[in-house]
Amino acid sequence: MELEEYTQFQETKLHEKPGFAYETYLCTIPLDFDRVNQYIKKGRGTVSVNLESYPVEAGCIVPVLPGELHAIDGAPDGPMEYENIIFSLSILDSTETDDWCRHHVIQALRQGTLLFDRPIRPGTAFHDAAAAALDAADRACEARPQGFALVVKSQLFMFLHALYCNRHTGPVRPLVEEAEWLKGVIAYVKAHYAERITVADAAAVSGYSPSHFMRIFRQEAGQTFVDFLTDYRLSAAVYYLKETRDEIIRRFNRKYGASPGRYRKLSRLGENEAIAAGEESTLSRTRSRRC
Repeated sequence: MELEEYTQFQETKLHEKPGFAYETYLCTIPLDFDRVNQYIKKGRGTVSVNLESYPVEAGCIVPVLPGELHAIDGAPDGPMEYENIIFSLSILDSTETDDWCRHHVIQALRQGTLLFDRPIRPGTAFHDAAAAALDAADRACEARPQGFALVVKSQLFMFLHALYCNRHTGPVRPLVEEAEWLKGVIAYVKAHYAERITVADAAAVSGYSPSHFMRIFRQEAGQTFVDFLTDYRLSAAVYYLKETRDEIIRRFNRKYGASPGRYRKLSRLGENEAIAAGEESTLSRTRSRRC
């Protein structure tokens, strides 16, 4: 699993390894996560996709496609319980370039050209088919019979079948301006998170002044840019700790000239205190290499 995929699944546990990235779990707004894929179980609220808001209530299913910005808010009159259903299209993809499903469904979903109504509301044939597939996959994950991954994959294909059969034609709606630049800023962070990034750097990507950028980013993303950057860096750090076999501490020592604990201590010391402790050379090495 690559870092890009890991950041989408960081709250999950993989059911099978390797290559079976699928998970479901219940959450409650406002008690849990605020940026997820949703199957509303109780209550009501609002889901936004690419900064377009949709009212939702119990039973609604809101598919979120790769690369789409999304957020969820519960109604002020009570909590909203929803189920996250997160899976990678790669587990259903084929390596054959002329595969019908890949060309007409998988790639269309990735490109945002397979159009369907959102949210999928109860009381429609569309909802009956989509909900039946997701519920069957959920039951297989709970019971875990032998080869249950085959059952889950088959039901995910049935879910995609429901999306495909209820597609509609028409031009792809362009992103609103804020969603367009917000996606650009997020892409910039993903490409340069290991480097020093300032608010001014991100604002330059968006085309706004730093003050306007900070206000709009918080308004549209639901958190400050600094918090988003920190969260992404933490996710990347956890990914490399979990997914790589490198001796992390040894590599950290070689790069920064100190153990992580020592590096933190030296970073917090003032220059005079570090010199007095006889650690001037180590401090200069660690400080010169900080992001």
